[in-house]
This record gives sequence, structure tokens and C-alpha cells, in this order.
Amino acid sequence: MNREHRSDTVSSSLLIGVRTFRADAWRRLLHIYGPLVFYWCKKSGVGAHDAEDLGQEVFRAVASRIDGFERKGPSDTFGGWLRTITRHKLADHWRKKSKQLDTVSGEDIGIENQPNPMPLIPEESPAEIQGFVYQRALSLIRSEFRETSWKAFWGTAVDGRATADVAADLKMTQMAVRKAKSRVLRRLREEFDGLENAAGS
Repeated sequence: MNREHRSDTVSSSLLIGVRTFRADAWRRLLHIYGPLVFYWCKKSGVGAHDAEDLGQEVFRAVASRIDGFERKGPSDTFGGWLRTITRHKLADHWRKKSKQLDTVSGEDIGIENQPNPMPLIPEESPAEIQGFVYQRALSLIRSEFRETSWKAFWGTAVDGRATADVAADLKMTQMAVRKAKSRVLRRLREEFDGLENAAGS
């Protein structure tokens, strides 16, 4: 049986764990954000093998620069910061590819003359990025909640169903449904404290 999450047993937020190089925090970070970096690399035209290598480079850069990340406003999200790092690594990747082509051809072709040499990462909105990472985070914290609590949260927060309807289906009071939703959202906010905008309540 799943143990219901209690806020007083939560360790530090994901950001603090990553900054102190806790192995469990880094595993969570890679689970949540790794697929996003891989997606950006693939969408910019990088092959699967190179995308995996680039992903490792991106997170090595994250490890060396994480102390410099700071949220000063609503737009300063970790996802946006990570996207900037990924763009720089992709730019380096395409420059190296261009030089390799120059060497093989024996001509100074130059990256600016290559057909679409550095495709851009798709311009997702901050909300789209956060929606993706929240979905990944939810898969991590799922086991911390009882089945009924999770269904109450999912039915109201994700599926958008009325509290009364969810309560009737689960044979819970409406108050219990609201509390279950609040507990899951609070846990999500704890996980992302200092990284992304707070999840809606």
C-alpha cells in the first residue's frame, strides 16, 4: 500500500538537492528534464546517438553552473535556463559538424553557407515546458500517495472534473477530494521550489 505523503518528511527541494550533488536529486532531475533536452536535440536535427551525447554535455554544464542559476522573476525558470544551455551546446555541435565538412571537402564552406546548418529548438512557451516537466514529476511522486488520493487529484486537477462528481465516484466527501488535490499540488510545489513557477492549486 502506498504511504500518504506528509510534508514534514519531505527532504529539501530538488534545486537544493542538485546543488549539494545528492545522487537522488540528480536522478530526479534527469528523469524530469532529460527527455526534454533529448527532444530539443532531436527537433533541431541531431541524430539519436549524438542527442544522447549532447544531453550528457548539457547536464555536465548544469552541474558546473547550477550555483549561478537564480529565479529573480516569473520568467526565470529552470526550464528556460536549461533551454539556453542546450542551444549553446547545439550551436557548438553544428560548428564542429561544419568544420568536419570543410575538412572532408577541402574547401572553406563555412557554417553560414550550409543548408539550415543550425536548426532552432522549437519555441515552446514557458507554460508548455512546465506542463511537460510537471507530467514527468508527477510520475515520480505518484507512489507517495494512496490510490484514492491520487484519483481525487487526477480527476479534479488533470481531467478538470467537478469536485462533486469525483467525490461521488470515489465515495469520498468533497472536502476529502479537495484536501487530496491540495496535498499532491503542495508536494509538486515542494519538488520544484526555486526551479519553476508554482503549480496551480
